[in-house]
Amino acid sequence: MPTPDIGQRIDLFEAYVARHPQLRLRVSCPSQEFSDLEMAQGVGRWFSCVRGLWESLDVGSQPDLALLMFQAPAVPRSVERYVLGLVPPGGPGDGDRSLRHALLSVDDDSDRHLSEKLLEHPDLLLRVRALVTRARERGQEVEPLSCYQASDRMDELADRLGLDCRETPTRTLDLGSKAGSRQLFRVAGLAHAPGTYTAAFGLPELARELADLTRSHGPGSWLLKINEGYGSGHGLAVVTVTEPTHATALAALRRLSPLTENISRAQFLAGLSANGAIIEQYLGTPPAGEKRSPSALLFIGPGPDGEPGVQLLGTHDQVLGEDLQYLGCRFPASAAYRDAVIAMSLTVAGHLARAGVRGHVGVDFLARRDSDGRWDLRAVELNLRQTGTTHPHRTVRALVPGTWHDDGRLTHRGTEVHYTGTDGLISPAYRGLSPAHVIRALDGRPDLAFDHIRARGVVPHFWTALEPFGKLGATVLGDSPDDCALLQYRFVELLDDLAARATGGRERQHAGTPSP
Repeated sequence: MPTPDIGQRIDLFEAYVARHPQLRLRVSCPSQEFSDLEMAQGVGRWFSCVRGLWESLDVGSQPDLALLMFQAPAVPRSVERYVLGLVPPGGPGDGDRSLRHALLSVDDDSDRHLSEKLLEHPDLLLRVRALVTRARERGQEVEPLSCYQASDRMDELADRLGLDCRETPTRTLDLGSKAGSRQLFRVAGLAHAPGTYTAAFGLPELARELADLTRSHGPGSWLLKINEGYGSGHGLAVVTVTEPTHATALAALRRLSPLTENISRAQFLAGLSANGAIIEQYLGTPPAGEKRSPSALLFIGPGPDGEPGVQLLGTHDQVLGEDLQYLGCRFPASAAYRDAVIAMSLTVAGHLARAGVRGHVGVDFLARRDSDGRWDLRAVELNLRQTGTTHPHRTVRALVPGTWHDDGRLTHRGTEVHYTGTDGLISPAYRGLSPAHVIRALDGRPDLAFDHIRARGVVPHFWTALEPFGKLGATVLGDSPDDCALLQYRFVELLDDLAARATGGRERQHAGTPSP
């Protein structure tokens, strides 16, 4: 149910917005809309909507913004104060940030999507809809509903609130499926791995396609990718085919084992039957070479002439586990292939914009260096939504008033800024630590706390997962990759020390970086 003071918070927020007609209104529901099986992967994944607090930083960096955000479970007030105070005061026009910021929390920690929880509270949605209507009647700008990703459920929520969705329309989501991504790469002329371009829904059909591919490209390993409903590198399996025959391919498919440990073969096959799957050649690390996973983050929105415009937000090198699960990111992507990543991403984003796609777009790549030092770059897939790189990137954009260069770099006061992002600071020893405890400890460490003058320091996130799951995330800003790594190491040491004191020194277990 909504927290007891939610009505009072709405009243105070609306009264302030009404007294300041220059404010524009944004409503946010950062609900991840993946399948239930996908949401069950990783520790505390159902609490991931709290990553959306990067938008709260916009209240500090954009003095004309009033933000109303839904959350479940409730975000502690200590976290809200911490986030709102990260951006230094911007002068008289900044106003009282706490009055331009309303977290509407539903006291529900069940394993369900935030959007599901909200749709169970029609009175709350009607109250917010009335607020939106009155803002429009006053002539104030009301932005579309900010969300993590589009879905039929998000469309229903937006309709209840009297808003459109900021992310891409649901009718365009097929373009971001595994099959849709490969079709668009082919149309746009982007290099990508051999494979299929339409989803197949049964093993016999996949076996025929796999035999044909083996006949064309020789024996080897192939990735089987469930077409939609999964993220973070889940929904994958590898099969190895030695002969280009239907019988051999079918036998290999019947032995398939999902890469994600927590997804059983039966669950994978059920996902395949429901959503279909495509086949893609598995490209390993070249002999005496290396393999990386760069990505680009873009935003498609209205341009100055009213036509859709494409904005490159940034490039990252993604950190993946051995099972190809997403663990984190480093900014910017390597200069060895960054220009190619940008060019290819802008090309495909142009096609997406003309097809009606809007909002955040992630483009994933595979970069492989051979023994001669040459890099080969292949497009892998599209994400028509926010991604794991969005919240660290948007955090940095709000905190650092620097210069974003066309070549993908960020500089602040003449110094290049680097950052890393992770959701994987996890240890059983952290369970029971309160966010307020961590915030106080971080405030007492000027070598770790974010310094807006130097654009350096640690900015934690994923706060609501800390006490119940021992999980925290962090965006770490520094002047080099090594500086970021050192800051994260010292922050983990701080968490370890807090945990050791809380247990009287009996338990000290260093945080690892499992799947977020």
